[in-house]
Amino acid sequence: MKKIFITGIFAIILAVVLSACAGKSSDKWQPATGQASALMTVNHQTFTDEITTYPGPAIVIFYNTQFWQSLDMKRRIEVLAEKYYGKAKFAMFHWQIADDPSRFSLEMLPTVILYRNGEEIDRIKGIPPEEKERKKLNDDLELWFLKNAMALKGSEYSGEYTYFFRNGYTLQVGNY
Repeated sequence: MKKIFITGIFAIILAVVLSACAGKSSDKWQPATGQASALMTVNHQTFTDEITTYPGPAIVIFYNTQFWQSLDMKRRIEVLAEKYYGKAKFAMFHWQIADDPSRFSLEMLPTVILYRNGEEIDRIKGIPPEEKERKKLNDDLELWFLKNAMALKGSEYSGEYTYFFRNGYTLQVGNY
């Protein structure tokens, strides 16, 4: 009995030490839940049923796993999907290089397209090549989502501030 008790105490201490050593990432765009992705998968066959008939905001990332830029943007959209789960539909579309891009007017990968009630509202093409610029993209991406997908209406978004995007665009937000 004493041996089982000592083994149990040792296991608890080991678990505490390992979790303390693992630490937490300072990048707020890392998934924190450890759960499966909040992004659903769509393709040519399921796109219409899942996205164009969806009554509300839907964000689709068109990506290809051969490109680091696609995987980087996919990770950012996954985090956004976890943070705003249930407020919009988030989907990923693995684009094959041989696919015809004309249906979605794709010019490059990754491309993130925002739909509302099945209609395209806005899109983001590519990702900044410089790591310094990609770090600035995190806040811009979230504000892009809030402004365009959520339309920042209602008392949920109270207060006033002005955000200056790094591309010269100014977003002014108040009580809508």
